[in-house]
Amino acid sequence: MPALILVNGASSAGKTTLCRALRDVLPGVFLHFSLDFFLFDTSALPRTPQGRLRDWPTLRPRVFEGFNRCLPALLDAGNDLVVDYIIETPQMWAQLSGLLRGYDVFLVGLECPVEELERREQARGDRGVGDARRDALTVHTFTRYDLTLPCAAPLEDNVARVVQGWAQREHAPRVFPAGRAEA
Repeated sequence: MPALILVNGASSAGKTTLCRALRDVLPGVFLHFSLDFFLFDTSALPRTPQGRLRDWPTLRPRVFEGFNRCLPALLDAGNDLVVDYIIETPQMWAQLSGLLRGYDVFLVGLECPVEELERREQARGDRGVGDARRDALTVHTFTRYDLTLPCAAPLEDNVARVVQGWAQREHAPRVFPAGRAEA
């Protein structure tokens, strides 16, 4: 059964960096998939001449729902996935967990202090000011994780912890949500 390692955390917590590192060291072949591919890494979304997303309030719910629906499609095609995501609300979590019901999902929470998130957000310059704080106050409040990691730990340590956690559960994969849909 194809599997999904889902890393949830606030904007600028280090999810993408962690997922890229995991993609390259996990046993088997994992694809890294991220909503950032639509928002920052490509020209998939319409933009103004100044580079801002055009009509984002209208597009946003459709893009998020489409991304969520991509995950089961990629899994159904036989792909193992490592996904970084910001699950912003209990409603978003309910939709995503419904779509992933029946799949093998390993849920990882990447926690980061608000002050560090704001420092990273400022240094990046490509995120909305305040996004990290908003996310930090909500993303970890409505679900439980198979594994929780601190963003302050060295990347190598967090990668090793995920690989170890993954290996331990690989002998007895759990079908999602296994009682984890609510905190």
